[in-house]
Amino acid sequence: MSKRQSLVIGDILSFKGIDKKYKAIICTGIYKDHNPHYYEFAATTYSDENKPSLVDIINSKFYGVGNNKSFDYSKLELDNMWKIHPEVKPYYIGSYGFLIWKKDLRTFYSELELVGNINIVHNLAQNGNGSVNASSLNFLRDFFAFDSLNILLERGQETYQVKSILLGE
Repeated sequence: MSKRQSLVIGDILSFKGIDKKYKAIICTGIYKDHNPHYYEFAATTYSDENKPSLVDIINSKFYGVGNNKSFDYSKLELDNMWKIHPEVKPYYIGSYGFLIWKKDLRTFYSELELVGNINIVHNLAQNGNGSVNASSLNFLRDFFAFDSLNILLERGQETYQVKSILLGE
């Protein structure tokens, strides 16, 4: 991974799955208020033999849900979400979370690649309705390789365009 040691919201990390294709996750939350610290990520639909670029990720989708939680977005953020996904209005888009504890992330951080950063809405993780402890690279590789992503769809998660959560779009 790049030399930057601290993650920020919007960072995109990639890794090779069991199928030898690159996968990508987006950092949607960082929780440092108390120990232990942890990060929350959203799974993207990116799956390709080539390393993802920022454009690839922006043109992909992520897993989440339209929800009525009250972690507010600005009017501009909602207008962008609803312009791209009018089917969720009046709800907010939230992400399904992969929770990774900081101490666990350290054990496989060097095997992840920082693709870059996109400026995304805050509260994406809080407006979601589920998460899973994903504190190992093997878990991530397995999750993306088997039918786990289809299980998310069976549990009411949907895919949303990454463009719908970008700021300044």
